Amino acid sequence: MNQTLESSYTDASSWPSTYSENVPRPPDTPPQTRSWWSRMWHNLGRDAILVLPGFFISLIGFIVLITMFSVSIATLIIWIGALLLPLTLYVATGFANLSRARARQWGAPIAEVVHRPRGRGISGWFGVMAEGRRWLDLLFEMVFALPIRLFTFSVVIPWFFGALGGITYFFWGRFLPYDNTDLISLIAAWWNDTPLVDLGFGAEATFQFISGLILLVTFPFVLHAMARLEIAAITAGLAPGHDGATSAGKARAGDAWGHDPMGAASATSSGSTVLVSPAANSFLTRSAGEGWFWLMSIFVGVVLVAIGWPVTAVVYGMPAVVAMLLALTSSGALVLAVSKPIPAIVLGLVSSAAGIVLTADVTGEVWPWAVTSILALLFLHLIIGMRHSWLHLVILWSMSTVLGALSLTMPHPGGLSGALANVITTVSLTAGISIVAVIGNLWIRGRTQLANERQLSAEQLAKRQELEERNRIAQELHDVVAHSMSVISVQATTARYRLPELDQRSVEEFDSIAGSARQALTEMRGLLAILRGGRDADLAPQPTIDDIPGLVEATRGSGAEVELEFPTGPNSLNPTTGLTAFRLVQEALSNALRHAPGAPVRVSVRTDEWQLSVSVVNGVPGSTDSGTNHPGSGQPDGGHLGGGFGLKGMRERVEALDGTLQVGPTAEGGFEVKATLPTS
Repeated sequence: MNQTLESSYTDASSWPSTYSENVPRPPDTPPQTRSWWSRMWHNLGRDAILVLPGFFISLIGFIVLITMFSVSIATLIIWIGALLLPLTLYVATGFANLSRARARQWGAPIAEVVHRPRGRGISGWFGVMAEGRRWLDLLFEMVFALPIRLFTFSVVIPWFFGALGGITYFFWGRFLPYDNTDLISLIAAWWNDTPLVDLGFGAEATFQFISGLILLVTFPFVLHAMARLEIAAITAGLAPGHDGATSAGKARAGDAWGHDPMGAASATSSGSTVLVSPAANSFLTRSAGEGWFWLMSIFVGVVLVAIGWPVTAVVYGMPAVVAMLLALTSSGALVLAVSKPIPAIVLGLVSSAAGIVLTADVTGEVWPWAVTSILALLFLHLIIGMRHSWLHLVILWSMSTVLGALSLTMPHPGGLSGALANVITTVSLTAGISIVAVIGNLWIRGRTQLANERQLSAEQLAKRQELEERNRIAQELHDVVAHSMSVISVQATTARYRLPELDQRSVEEFDSIAGSARQALTEMRGLLAILRGGRDADLAPQPTIDDIPGLVEATRGSGAEVELEFPTGPNSLNPTTGLTAFRLVQEALSNALRHAPGAPVRVSVRTDEWQLSVSVVNGVPGSTDSGTNHPGSGQPDGGHLGGGFGLKGMRERVEALDGTLQVGPTAEGGFEVKATLPTS
């Protein structure tokens, strides 16, 4: 119970143990709608905690893992490496679990990984090498994590200190050596196409201050973009697949009360509910499905740009700008190949054709395909074959073969023999890698289909077990509850005929009991039809908020003193909210009649544009003729203790609509049920 309730319910300690100890409690903090600035500062700290330590963690992980893996491979021939390699995998899994935990703390819906149970003895130690998930963890932490986090760290730190230095330039800039080449003077001379003129320290300080202010204002957005990049990489490489996911509840860590102003989930303490925005959730889920292909394509693309650009420019004498565009085009085709095969094929062939044409006059070098072009073409075949249908792969290989044959018709200073050998080698390599890609694609599809079949079989088994349990519950309800309610209905209906001495008031009381019993039987039949999964369940309209006055009037007919505060105007609520409000009042009145007989009850229903408030408060039970209960004692008649299931049902209904529920004793000794529901 929150602090407000604890402070207001000063007499709670004197309230007897009337209600179950397992009554659900309201959340520790009521939902608050935070301002945009508050959410931005919250996300700023969240993103900084993710990005800044990540570089140092990855640096330590890279040094440890690359050392252990190298020693394991080097000593594998003398069996020492065979003992050390499982330890390397365990350490890699530890670093990967740390990355997953940090991503969950940020708010990403990444589930924990469930590994195979380790066997005993030496076989259990070596069995860890059969887990593909551990090898993927090793590959991610040893190859991909450090470059990604180095990039994000290298962007964030200079951006922040550039902003800080620009804003404070007025204080420290005057101590720099004077050389008449300040930045603002160079920009002014270039812009106006005039000779360099010293504009003075004031102009330079003003320019630096404005630049630093711009960097400072944009820093939260840049930091958030870098955090999203790191989260996308972690989700792509470390999110468990079909065989590694646990329940979604273990992945929850987020901001339960606010939304990320930039479209991501917010994180709070462990165990709170996550609210990830649909855009972020869709992006992260999509990245998890094809994550390793994205990581491999981007990694290979960056490496090819870093190698192909200088090689093409220096070795083949191509202009630097043209070489850069050529390298970016071939690398871009690899990235496109993950999701868009046709544009990737077109872009890759155009890049290859441009490279062939632009290097046709080079003597003594590999032609028509350069070494970097061959590598790009091989990876393009591999990704297309692994990700898409064999028809795309056949088209790519056929077109590249035709392109190689057409290149032989071009005059080349190196001669036909070298070009022919190059074309034959390239076509053979692409054919071989295509076969490997097709086999890999079939293997992946088979594993995915097998996992889907297993999941479907498990779901069907769970549904069958659930249906059997529901049928058993329905049978128990029919045999016990329905029979008793039928007896009550018959006895109450025939009371006027069996007991002719009854007065008119008593007859009306028995008629009210009979009507309530018949209504309960009708609802029971509908509940039994739903539990049995039948298609012939009643489709009668469910109660709405407008039925609350009738419910209160029926409760008054039992002799209870019920005060109702209900809006007079029309209520334009959705049916689900109206049904929830009706069930809350129904359950609260039932609890008041059962646990506090004779106590006055106040029902309040208020609504506005944004929310619906429902409150049911009962007072202290009155005294009885036996004298066992006294006013103010708070002890219900009979002292029957409920199981708290009604209040649990209330909370489940309210939380399903993102509402709040508060239950507990009042300062006067009564009990209050207060709920707030969104109107839309």
